[in-house]
Amino acid sequence: MSDQNPKLNPNLSPVQANLDSPRPGQSIYDEAILVSGWVHAPGRDPASCHIRAYANGVCFAETRILSSRADVCASLELPPGTRTGFRMLGKIPPTAGEAGEFTLRLEASWNDQNSTTIAEQVVRIVPALLPQRPFGEVLFPQNERLLHRENIYGSGPPIEQPGVEVANLLMEYLPSGSSVVDVGCGAGAYGPGLAAAGHQWIGLEANEYCCEILERRQLPFRRVDLESGQLPCADGEFDCAICIEVLEHTKDPVAFVAEIARSVRQRVLFSVPNLELIPYLHDWGVVPWHLLEADHKNFFTRASLHALLAQSFSRIEIFPYGEHPLRTRDDVQLFVHLFAVAAK
Repeated sequence: MSDQNPKLNPNLSPVQANLDSPRPGQSIYDEAILVSGWVHAPGRDPASCHIRAYANGVCFAETRILSSRADVCASLELPPGTRTGFRMLGKIPPTAGEAGEFTLRLEASWNDQNSTTIAEQVVRIVPALLPQRPFGEVLFPQNERLLHRENIYGSGPPIEQPGVEVANLLMEYLPSGSSVVDVGCGAGAYGPGLAAAGHQWIGLEANEYCCEILERRQLPFRRVDLESGQLPCADGEFDCAICIEVLEHTKDPVAFVAEIARSVRQRVLFSVPNLELIPYLHDWGVVPWHLLEADHKNFFTRASLHALLAQSFSRIEIFPYGEHPLRTRDDVQLFVHLFAVAAK
């Protein structure tokens, strides 16, 4: 069994127990404390066992159901199927904002008689701060509401501040002093920076809420009528265009790209989510965060993006950017986005 046995009550030697999780000194969140281990009291009915878990003297979880653990039965030479295992999930009131040491104590009783301390150790409890996390206002332990797809797959608020890496790429690949149309500009995150760098920027946007933000920010823009299937631009009106994280939302990407190509004289810079990293992330059981976006209609690899753009542009070059915090099992870096430079 484990070499990290917690302190046992020396006065009740017949009671044997082990706390598997959490380990001594382990960091755990205050909103999700998993306690697991085993307990065996010879001559006492496992069905009458009641285990409570305390953090600094406050009970936060309990169980009256023991499970059969083959490893414990083998180690203690118990009849197969003897019930010794326990698991409990609990939470404590939010801490003061800083991680701290808590004394975790487990007590067991049989037939609701006197309790016996079966384990005690110190753990580090970290504030989960769920209200400050994405989806934290929906996915919290006390939420009894049955959630549906529309509660999880949604669209976040439009951003007003640019992503640093993509903003730098736009600066690098736009010719100096270009007239630039930002197709699907949202709240205009990239407008002020490009204008400050000497470009003549204007946004195109269909979403009314985003248009209100653009008006509030006093950024130049034109409203797009999605039903018309056309952008409010003359042929070759602009030197360049940018289209950042928009292609994946369009109903007819071929026609949409053609409209952008019609509106420019030189080049267009595109950014889309990179679906190529999904097979590599499978080893960790995760998918990219942006797949929670409900409105995504198109999903790109470098080849499919190139094939789409090649219908309207003569030269396309594509590379990834935006390193994912996880690496592959082989310690190879992964990138969240694809960036395309498409020239007329």
